[in-house]
Order: sequence, then structure tokens, then C-alpha cells
Amino acid sequence: MSYWHQMYPRRPKTERLEVENGDARFESLMAKELSERDRKFAESLKRQFEDGGKLSPKQIECVEKMEQRYSPASVLRREKWAQSYKKNHEPVAKICARYYRTTSYFRDLATKILLDEDFVPTEKQFNALTKNKYAQKAIAAATEPPAFPVGTLCKVRANYNLVQRHDLHDQIGLVTANHPVGLYASSTILVNGEHVKLEDRCLKAAAKKKKK
Repeated sequence: MSYWHQMYPRRPKTERLEVENGDARFESLMAKELSERDRKFAESLKRQFEDGGKLSPKQIECVEKMEQRYSPASVLRREKWAQSYKKNHEPVAKICARYYRTTSYFRDLATKILLDEDFVPTEKQFNALTKNKYAQKAIAAATEPPAFPVGTLCKVRANYNLVQRHDLHDQIGLVTANHPVGLYASSTILVNGEHVKLEDRCLKAAAKKKKK
């Protein structure tokens, strides 16, 4: 054997198998309301099947997965999920989507949720987006009452890890707005004549003056 063939051996030909009831199965599959992506893939597999009546084991597995995905039971399950999502889960999905659009994760999914009113994520996508620990923080920040409601006084923590501006440390501020978005809720405060936006964890309650 030559050096070339030792270094770059030919790949063995992919095994091709008969597709049981292939004609009928492809006819049934193509008659269903497939997504644009699935329809293109199914058409490609169908052409290859028609050329020789055989497909690779991996291709046959793909056909079986599409048949399962578009079975009456699966379609009904997706329809029920879509109804449940619109009725019960969309607000939570949008909370998480607003957070994730500020990150490098789930950005395409988050954009679709926020900008396409007809879009319904799969149940798997919804769970991935909303059930992780970061999403839970974003949900809590958006749904729990503000720690410092508008009109209350607060004090900026003297902590460089949280507040890098030394001139704000231990200063008293008046809360003028709440922002329940992101991992940590934030507030705009009027401090020393300046409006400053800080995360609520950067603030603490202003000490009440003791009565004489």
C-alpha cells in the first residue's frame, strides 16, 4: 500500500438499506403540514430514496423521527402546549427573553419571543430559557415588590465591589424610579442633586433618626 493510501485511507461506503413501505411512508409524510426546514429535508430524502430505493441507517432514523414528530399525538401535544403557553407562560418567557437579549445566550430565541407575537417556543425551548438559575433570578427581579419603592430614602453601600464611585458611598438618596429588569432589580435615585441608576443590592435602608 502506498504512503498516500496509508495516510489517507478511503472511507468505507455507507451502508444502504431498504426502506420498508418507503413509497407509502414518504407520501404520508409529505402530505402533512411540515415546517419549511423539515419539508426541504424530507424532499431531499425522498429524492434519494426514489433514485435507488435505499437510504443509509442514519437517513432512515431521520425519517422515523419526522414521522414521530408529525404523528397525530405529537401534533395534538404541540397544539395543547401552544394554547397553554399563550394563556399561562408567555409573560414569564418575555421576562427571561428581555434579560437574555442583553447576553450572548438564547439571543435568537429571545428576539423571536419579544418581536414575533405569533411565535410559540417549543416546550423544551421554554424550559431551557426559564428554568435555569439565572432565569429564576430575572423572574424574581421582575415579579417581586421593589426593595426600595419610589419615594423612599435609601443609603448607598460603601462597597467598591458594588459601587465604584467613592463619592456615592454612604450617601442618602431618594428613589425616583424602579427598574425590575435583569438579574438584579435596580433603581434610579436622586443623590447629591444627580440622578444615578444602581442595582438594589448596592443600596440599603436609610437609618431613621432617633426621636429625642
